Amino acid sequence: MAHNRYYIINNDDPNKDAIMQYVAQTGQPQRYNLEKTKIVIKLHEEDHEDHPELADYQEYNYKEILIALDNNEWVIDPFSE
Repeated sequence: MAHNRYYIINNDDPNKDAIMQYVAQTGQPQRYNLEKTKIVIKLHEEDHEDHPELADYQEYNYKEILIALDNNEWVIDPFSE
């Protein structure tokens, strides 16, 4: 069964332009962390290639990326103030 692959990359990655060519275009803006230093990317469902630009990043499936983004780096706590 095919599935999407997700990565959290550094926003200042020198290979960012090349990496963004692999991103599944959903018509939605990319998701950045609150400090805008990291970005979540989602590859096309059919993309099973090992892209060298992503070799230093951890790959996530859908459930894993939801867990990885559920923290103060990515989510604003509405009750924190």
